[in-house]
Amino acid sequence: MTELDLRESLRLTLRHSFGDILDLPLFSPGEMSETAQAHPAQQLAEYAKKIQFCESCSLHIGRRKLVFGRGEPAARIAFVGDFPSLSDDKTGEPFSDEQGDLLSKMILAMKLRPEEVYLTNIYKCRPPSGERPDPRHLLACQTHLIYQFTCVAAPVIVALGEESARAMARSEAPLQILRKQTFEWQGRRVIPTHHPRDLHDSPQLKKEAWEDLRRAMQSLAQLS
Repeated sequence: MTELDLRESLRLTLRHSFGDILDLPLFSPGEMSETAQAHPAQQLAEYAKKIQFCESCSLHIGRRKLVFGRGEPAARIAFVGDFPSLSDDKTGEPFSDEQGDLLSKMILAMKLRPEEVYLTNIYKCRPPSGERPDPRHLLACQTHLIYQFTCVAAPVIVALGEESARAMARSEAPLQILRKQTFEWQGRRVIPTHHPRDLHDSPQLKKEAWEDLRRAMQSLAQLS
């Protein structure tokens, strides 16, 4: 008996034993779609749970909650800040205070809905006693950020603030120089701009921020 005959014999045996059930999909199209969409979100949730007690660097000292990220993994654009605020440290959610309110207005001005984007920070813990993060902290935290963007689809990232812009551009240049350029990080386009915290303190910077957000919108249009 040839290999082809063996395969046909096996097919007939299975058909006799299980009938038309072999013709049915394991999931309905709707279930398959929901499973595919939920998978990156589930991966992110599991990873966040895994690192919730991270002690890879000194930023964990005095931490209330690790602030991982929130939003839509399938988002076309992501916003990456520097470190969590006091409110974020309490809630475990990034941009949970007036900075987040201003960021939401910026997102709406871009004709996007807040739930359509992904939000996170370079550093997942608030620095204790106002300590400024250093390269050791970045080395520890960038592993988490890189993992996030294996699950988050966004081809465009807006880096919020000098700390975030420098980290993603791998540069020590000031924000006023970096924000006029576009960088590549992990295969994504990065457009630096002012952090909502700075816009709140210095409203005159909002014009520059809007110029940067328009560049981000243009990048999205080019990649559509």
